[in-house]
Amino acid sequence: MTSRFTVNRSGTPRLQFSRLSALLTALLLTQACAQRPQQPEASKPRPVESSPVADDTAQFLAGLKGRPDGPYRKLEDTAAWQKYSTEFGDIWKRLERDQFAKVDAFQKRELAPAKTSSSFVFYPLSGPDVLYATRFFPDSNVFVFAGLERVGTLRPPESYKPETLDKDLRGFRWAVSSIVERSFFVTSEMDQQFHGKVADGLLPMILMLLARSGHAIDKVDYGKFTDAGEFVPEEPGVESKKHQGVAIRFHRGADTTARTLYYFSRDLAADFEKNPAFSRFLHRLGTPDTLVKSGQFLLHWQMCRALRQYILDNSNLIFEDDTGIPYAYFKNPTWQVQLFGEYSAPDRPFTREYQRDLAAAFQEPEKVRKLGFPLGYGSQRRPSSMILATRRATDAKPVKN
Repeated sequence: MTSRFTVNRSGTPRLQFSRLSALLTALLLTQACAQRPQQPEASKPRPVESSPVADDTAQFLAGLKGRPDGPYRKLEDTAAWQKYSTEFGDIWKRLERDQFAKVDAFQKRELAPAKTSSSFVFYPLSGPDVLYATRFFPDSNVFVFAGLERVGTLRPPESYKPETLDKDLRGFRWAVSSIVERSFFVTSEMDQQFHGKVADGLLPMILMLLARSGHAIDKVDYGKFTDAGEFVPEEPGVESKKHQGVAIRFHRGADTTARTLYYFSRDLAADFEKNPAFSRFLHRLGTPDTLVKSGQFLLHWQMCRALRQYILDNSNLIFEDDTGIPYAYFKNPTWQVQLFGEYSAPDRPFTREYQRDLAAAFQEPEKVRKLGFPLGYGSQRRPSSMILATRRATDAKPVKN
């Protein structure tokens, strides 16, 4: 039996199962998840989208003017795109002012001093959330995202027509509304938008958000894993829905530092343990700093024990909300924990994931600092909280640079 989480439009998570049975209650406790190191020398994925077309598309979808001789030049003159660009620009200004200015201040005040020497960020159950990953870890060079959603492809520029452009762009505007309004992507809306309605996967959204946050796309490669955990080219002709992963090479503005974001469409529950190629790939990258946000409490469950154990065994820093690894796992003397914000009980159907020990810790003022912005489930409706766990120096894992 497989399980799938979604979140309704009010921001409240709900659980869906592909088969209903009388064992629903038990399954809630046992099923889940189906998220400067050098790159391996053998990893040479076949380029499938290369600069400047991938970057052109990213800029176009982000509502930003592209090259004067770019493939979207005429479409940028349409009323539909200009309206979209203006609306997106206004939304982004408000987001920068009301949310990201506070996120950036928090990063400089709290995360930068705690940052390890790793340049590799692991973000399981991520969806396409490049915004918070690159804000929380702005100096990292490698990001590994993973989730159930498909990788997807980029539509060719000529497939966008003036007569249907308004509809296409409204679809992307709707698809991005979750991260803008709630600070996380709603799974049910991703299912709706990224399985063919707006796009056939997450790649266009990832590129759009990278572009809107000041990055330029250098190259996009599809690839798959070998048994040894190498990321290698896919065979020609692989169907879009069967892409295992994608590597996006990018840089930030005038900063020429080469960065890579991987997104993998993976079952992070039993498959993480049964098919170890993904974990071998992670080990090849070295020691990660791990981010978990709006993770649907999957790391609380037994079926995610292998993923949870990988994170605990290999991370020197874990930055998460209460949906990530339960607070009880961060034991002294291995972990030093700092709490932020204000803890509140999870919404249904996750009320059973309430952590009494975490609630008690939040009652100790010396353990808690200001967060300063809404984040994750319940954003804008109830208090938000985050946990920063750093491995003590005596137990720190060596970092491959």
